Amino acid sequence: MTGQMIYEFLDPWMIWAFRLNGNAYVGFAIGLAWVCLAATVIGELCMAGVYFLNKKHFATINRDMVDHHNLSVRALGAKDKTAWKACNSIANDAFGKNFFARIALFASSLWVVPFAIGWLFYRFGEVDFAVPFIGSVSPAFIFIPAYILARYGFSLAKPWIPLFRTIRRKVQENEAGEEMMTYVDLLDDEGKRAVLERRPVPEGH
Repeated sequence: MTGQMIYEFLDPWMIWAFRLNGNAYVGFAIGLAWVCLAATVIGELCMAGVYFLNKKHFATINRDMVDHHNLSVRALGAKDKTAWKACNSIANDAFGKNFFARIALFASSLWVVPFAIGWLFYRFGEVDFAVPFIGSVSPAFIFIPAYILARYGFSLAKPWIPLFRTIRRKVQENEAGEEMMTYVDLLDDEGKRAVLERRPVPEGH
Protein backbone atom coordinates (compact mmCIF):
# COMPACT_ATOMS: atom_id res chain seq x y z
CA MET A 1 0.00 0.00 0.00
CA THR A 2 1.46 3.35 -1.07
CA GLY A 3 1.49 6.50 1.04
CA GLN A 4 -1.17 8.02 -1.19
CA MET A 5 -3.47 5.06 -0.60
CA ILE A 6 -2.89 5.22 3.16
CA TYR A 7 -3.78 8.90 3.31
CA GLU A 8 -6.87 8.36 1.14
CA PHE A 9 -7.94 5.63 3.56
CA LEU A 10 -7.35 7.91 6.58
CA ASP A 11 -9.00 10.94 5.00
CA PRO A 12 -12.66 10.23 5.90
CA TRP A 13 -11.65 9.44 9.48
CA MET A 14 -9.71 12.68 9.88
CA ILE A 15 -11.28 15.37 7.72
CA TRP A 16 -14.77 15.32 9.24
CA ALA A 17 -13.59 17.13 12.37
CA PHE A 18 -12.20 20.01 10.30
CA ARG A 19 -15.68 20.59 8.86
CA LEU A 20 -17.55 20.87 12.15
CA ASN A 21 -17.37 24.66 12.19
CA GLY A 22 -17.97 27.13 9.40
CA ASN A 23 -15.05 29.28 10.52
CA ALA A 24 -11.88 28.01 8.85
CA TYR A 25 -9.65 28.83 11.83
CA VAL A 26 -11.94 27.26 14.41
CA GLY A 27 -12.52 24.26 12.18
CA PHE A 28 -8.80 23.74 11.75
CA ALA A 29 -8.24 23.99 15.52
CA ILE A 30 -10.97 21.39 16.16
CA GLY A 31 -9.61 19.13 13.45
CA LEU A 32 -6.04 19.43 14.67
CA ALA A 33 -7.18 18.56 18.19
CA TRP A 34 -8.94 15.47 16.81
CA VAL A 35 -5.85 14.32 14.89
CA CYS A 36 -3.69 14.80 17.99
CA LEU A 37 -6.18 12.94 20.18
CA ALA A 38 -6.52 10.07 17.72
CA ALA A 39 -2.72 9.74 17.42
CA THR A 40 -2.40 9.84 21.21
CA VAL A 41 -5.06 7.21 21.96
CA ILE A 42 -3.87 4.82 19.23
CA GLY A 43 -0.29 5.25 20.41
CA GLU A 44 -1.20 4.63 24.05
CA LEU A 45 -3.14 1.48 23.13
CA CYS A 46 -0.23 0.20 21.04
CA MET A 47 2.15 0.90 23.93
CA ALA A 48 -0.12 -1.09 26.26
CA GLY A 49 -0.23 -3.92 23.73
CA VAL A 50 3.56 -4.05 23.47
CA TYR A 51 3.84 -4.01 27.27
CA PHE A 52 1.47 -6.92 27.81
CA LEU A 53 3.07 -8.94 25.03
CA ASN A 54 6.33 -8.58 26.98
CA LYS A 55 4.92 -8.31 30.50
CA LYS A 56 7.19 -11.01 31.95
CA HIS A 57 10.25 -9.16 30.70
CA PHE A 58 9.10 -5.82 32.13
CA ALA A 59 8.18 -7.43 35.45
CA THR A 60 11.59 -9.10 35.67
CA ILE A 61 13.68 -6.02 34.93
CA ASN A 62 11.59 -3.91 37.31
CA ARG A 63 11.91 -6.42 40.16
CA ASP A 64 15.64 -6.82 39.51
CA MET A 65 16.02 -3.05 39.74
CA VAL A 66 14.10 -2.83 43.03
CA ASP A 67 15.71 -5.92 44.58
CA HIS A 68 19.29 -4.88 43.85
CA HIS A 69 18.64 -1.31 44.94
CA ASN A 70 17.20 -2.55 48.23
CA LEU A 71 20.19 -4.86 48.73
CA SER A 72 22.52 -1.90 48.30
CA VAL A 73 20.53 0.12 50.83
CA ARG A 74 20.62 -2.73 53.34
CA ALA A 75 24.37 -3.18 52.78
CA LEU A 76 24.85 0.51 53.53
CA GLY A 77 22.75 0.13 56.67
CA ALA A 78 24.97 -2.78 57.73
CA LYS A 79 28.05 -0.59 57.01
CA ASP A 80 29.39 -3.24 54.66
CA LYS A 81 31.21 -1.08 52.12
CA THR A 82 32.33 -3.98 49.91
CA ALA A 83 28.82 -5.42 49.66
CA TRP A 84 27.39 -1.94 49.08
CA LYS A 85 29.73 -1.28 46.15
CA ALA A 86 28.92 -4.64 44.57
CA CYS A 87 25.15 -4.28 45.04
CA ASN A 88 25.17 -0.65 43.96
CA SER A 89 26.99 -1.51 40.73
CA ILE A 90 24.46 -4.22 39.88
CA ALA A 91 21.61 -1.88 40.87
CA ASN A 92 22.92 0.82 38.51
CA ASP A 93 23.00 -1.70 35.65
CA ALA A 94 19.44 -2.73 36.48
CA PHE A 95 18.33 0.92 36.55
CA GLY A 96 19.87 1.39 33.10
CA LYS A 97 18.14 -1.67 31.64
CA ASN A 98 14.80 -0.61 33.08
CA PHE A 99 15.22 2.97 31.87
CA PHE A 100 16.04 2.04 28.28
CA ALA A 101 13.28 -0.59 28.23
CA ARG A 102 10.77 2.13 29.19
CA ILE A 103 12.17 4.46 26.54
CA ALA A 104 11.75 1.73 23.92
CA LEU A 105 8.22 1.09 25.20
CA PHE A 106 7.33 4.77 24.87
CA ALA A 107 8.79 4.84 21.37
CA SER A 108 6.29 2.15 20.38
CA SER A 109 3.54 4.73 20.88
CA LEU A 110 5.04 7.20 18.40
CA TRP A 111 4.73 5.24 15.16
CA VAL A 112 1.37 6.94 14.54
CA VAL A 113 2.92 10.42 14.44
CA PRO A 114 4.52 10.17 10.95
CA PHE A 115 1.18 9.04 9.51
CA ALA A 116 -0.63 11.96 11.17
CA ILE A 117 1.93 14.44 9.84
CA GLY A 118 1.85 12.79 6.41
CA TRP A 119 -1.91 13.10 6.26
CA LEU A 120 -1.73 16.78 7.27
CA PHE A 121 0.70 17.37 4.39
CA TYR A 122 -1.61 15.39 2.10
CA ARG A 123 -4.55 17.63 3.02
CA PHE A 124 -2.93 20.98 3.87
CA GLY A 125 0.52 20.84 2.30
CA GLU A 126 -0.31 23.68 -0.09
CA VAL A 127 -1.85 25.90 2.59
CA ASP A 128 0.29 28.74 3.93
CA PHE A 129 0.28 28.72 7.73
CA ALA A 130 1.53 32.10 8.94
CA VAL A 131 2.88 32.31 12.50
CA PRO A 132 3.65 35.75 14.00
CA PHE A 133 7.37 36.61 14.11
CA ILE A 134 8.19 33.39 12.25
CA GLY A 135 6.39 33.51 8.94
CA SER A 136 5.12 30.63 6.84
CA VAL A 137 5.41 27.21 8.46
CA SER A 138 4.53 23.64 7.56
CA PRO A 139 1.69 21.56 9.09
CA ALA A 140 4.31 19.62 11.09
CA PHE A 141 5.38 22.84 12.84
CA ILE A 142 1.84 23.24 14.15
CA PHE A 143 1.13 19.57 14.80
CA ILE A 144 4.17 18.70 16.95
CA PRO A 145 3.58 21.16 19.82
CA ALA A 146 -0.16 20.43 19.68
CA TYR A 147 0.58 16.70 19.89
CA ILE A 148 2.90 17.20 22.88
CA LEU A 149 0.17 19.15 24.67
CA ALA A 150 -2.36 16.44 23.81
CA ARG A 151 -0.07 13.71 25.22
CA TYR A 152 0.47 15.70 28.40
CA GLY A 153 -3.24 16.44 28.86
CA PHE A 154 -4.12 12.82 28.16
CA SER A 155 -1.60 11.61 30.74
CA LEU A 156 -3.41 13.72 33.34
CA ALA A 157 -6.80 12.36 32.28
CA LYS A 158 -5.84 8.67 32.07
CA PRO A 159 -6.53 7.88 35.77
CA TRP A 160 -10.17 8.84 35.18
CA ILE A 161 -10.65 6.91 31.91
CA PRO A 162 -11.91 3.38 32.76
CA LEU A 163 -9.93 1.52 30.07
CA PHE A 164 -6.63 3.20 30.87
CA ARG A 165 -7.29 2.97 34.60
CA THR A 166 -7.63 -0.80 34.13
CA ILE A 167 -4.41 -0.91 32.08
CA ARG A 168 -2.56 0.94 34.84
CA ARG A 169 -3.89 -1.45 37.48
CA LYS A 170 -2.84 -4.48 35.42
CA VAL A 171 0.65 -3.03 35.01
CA GLN A 172 0.92 -2.45 38.76
CA GLU A 173 -0.24 -5.99 39.44
CA ASN A 174 2.28 -7.37 36.97
CA GLU A 175 5.14 -5.50 38.63
CA ALA A 176 3.97 -5.99 42.22
CA GLY A 177 6.67 -6.98 44.66
CA GLU A 178 8.96 -5.48 47.26
CA GLU A 179 8.73 -1.71 47.46
CA MET A 180 11.81 0.35 46.68
CA MET A 181 13.62 1.40 49.85
CA THR A 182 15.17 4.80 50.49
CA TYR A 183 18.03 5.70 52.78
CA VAL A 184 15.46 7.20 55.15
CA ASP A 185 14.27 3.63 55.81
CA LEU A 186 17.58 3.02 57.59
CA LEU A 187 16.74 5.62 60.22
CA ASP A 188 14.87 4.96 63.43
CA ASP A 189 11.64 6.78 64.25
CA GLU A 190 13.41 9.83 65.66
CA GLY A 191 15.61 10.12 62.58
CA LYS A 192 12.59 9.83 60.25
CA ARG A 193 10.79 12.56 62.19
CA ALA A 194 13.82 14.79 61.81
CA VAL A 195 13.82 14.25 58.03
CA LEU A 196 10.08 14.99 57.80
CA GLU A 197 10.54 18.16 59.87
CA ARG A 198 13.56 19.16 57.79
CA ARG A 199 15.94 19.41 60.70
CA PRO A 200 19.34 17.78 61.23
CA VAL A 201 19.23 14.07 61.94
CA PRO A 202 20.55 13.42 65.50
CA GLU A 203 23.84 11.55 65.67
CA GLY A 204 23.49 7.82 66.11
CA HIS A 205 20.24 7.72 64.13
